[in-house]
Amino acid sequence: MRVRPRFRHHVLSGQDLLPLFDAVFAVALTLLAYNLPDRLSSVADGQRLITNLLGYGLSGIAVLLYWFKLRRLVGMAGFLRVPQILLAFQCLLTIVLFPKLADIAVLHGDGAGSFSRWTMAQVANSTFLGALFLFDSLCLLFALTLLGRRHISIGRRRLMRLTLVTQVAGLFFLMLLAGFEMLFEWFNNQYLLLVPITLLLEEMGLAWWVSLA
Repeated sequence: MRVRPRFRHHVLSGQDLLPLFDAVFAVALTLLAYNLPDRLSSVADGQRLITNLLGYGLSGIAVLLYWFKLRRLVGMAGFLRVPQILLAFQCLLTIVLFPKLADIAVLHGDGAGSFSRWTMAQVANSTFLGALFLFDSLCLLFALTLLGRRHISIGRRRLMRLTLVTQVAGLFFLMLLAGFEMLFEWFNNQYLLLVPITLLLEEMGLAWWVSLA
């Protein structure tokens, strides 16, 4: 696709940026296991280890699905102008925080709390959910900026719209999880299981819509 000469210095090829995205997500995925304990001194530590492994495993699935989502958007873009570049790098900055926020949520999120009664668990879970919400919102904005482009084939434009529909649905469900976390003390770190399920359903929904189109 042609780019006006005056904008050439502010455009990056998606193919050139994909290795950077892959490297950042690979590091984020690796760091999820970095905070696992090196030694076990009691049976309670062993039980805690199993819980941590489950939490980090679910967070790892979320990282992989977020990587797939952002990679697909960059591939659909072909080339990135300034708005897409800023959104993409903000996504990378957010995913860099993901391992540490996931660690805090796994270690300290198993406790009661609500918007009216802030506790350590409430702060940990709300911060992690906020990072998830930010990443999903950035991906949605990225997809929205692509719809305004001209000279896009009908098939690709349809795929962009279907992607938007599934992302809006996933973001809405994430907002519901955040609302439950804020309002009810019985809902704490259960979202660690529900977030990967939401992302999987989002991808399955997109695949289903594409097959019908």
